[in-house]
Amino acid sequence: MKLSLRLVLLCAVTPAFGSLSVRAEVVEQVAAVVNKKAIYKSDLSIFRNTLPLRSKVDPLFAGEALAKKANPSDQEILDFLINETMILEKFPASDGDVEQEINSIQANMRINRDALKAAIRREGFRFEDYFRLMRSSISKRLLIEREIRNKAAVSEDEIRTEYNRINAGSKTFRGSFRLHLIRIDKKNYRTPTLAREAASEALAALNKGESFQDVASRTHVDGGSGDLGFLSYSDMQPVIQQEVRRLGTGKTGGLIEDASAFMIVKVGEVRAETDSGLDREREGIRARLMDAEFRHQLRLWLDRERSKNLVKVNLRS
Repeated sequence: MKLSLRLVLLCAVTPAFGSLSVRAEVVEQVAAVVNKKAIYKSDLSIFRNTLPLRSKVDPLFAGEALAKKANPSDQEILDFLINETMILEKFPASDGDVEQEINSIQANMRINRDALKAAIRREGFRFEDYFRLMRSSISKRLLIEREIRNKAAVSEDEIRTEYNRINAGSKTFRGSFRLHLIRIDKKNYRTPTLAREAASEALAALNKGESFQDVASRTHVDGGSGDLGFLSYSDMQPVIQQEVRRLGTGKTGGLIEDASAFMIVKVGEVRAETDSGLDREREGIRARLMDAEFRHQLRLWLDRERSKNLVKVNLRS
């Protein structure tokens, strides 16, 4: 009777333990959630392990600062994966889309699926990693085509302005600069210290966003303030010439001083007398400006999406 009772108890308990073992799962740390999509801590490890593969198939990765780092931080990787998750959600690619893309690649390479998988294994990766990255690649290309490319444009005027900006600091630059000047004459104040204080107030107003023209108008009584028109280096006094060489187009400098005054200079348009070097440098400048504008438009899109999506970061930095 005692044996039978023990057997009954064992039979009653065993299924319960068996049930627990079947339901046991490895609980992963959730690094972030984008809407209802979780990004796990293990995804960060997968990212690190597949960096060489990503660099070959991800159309947005090469331009990222992250791509140039040998050992990016978890936070940098997570930020990238959050952006990628938003893109995948906005521009989803189905399994069929990925299969079609991979079939096209196989046709171009004249290999079958087994040969492709073998090539991926030789590189140290799984076909599942390749398939997943191809999905994100398709989504990112859709983003580029539909949201970014038509907004990232560079005009001939922008190329010319950039060329002039790059070469304006050269001592051999032949051209002129449209200068705007605020001049505080020391003779109009009881002491040089008071003149400096007045000039500092004008600079503070500019730093707060007040227009250069408005501030210059208030100081016009000192003479020499306002739009000076186009001046070449030879037309400028040395202290202003030095400041102009340092500044870029559309930039405002700090306080500069000579024996008689404190001054603030703003460089407007730069006009070259000869464009002989522009033809040689045009395409290189265009490519740099296009890349910068492309990245700018991409960042604007991602910032807008972040504001519209529910993003919760759990990873501690």
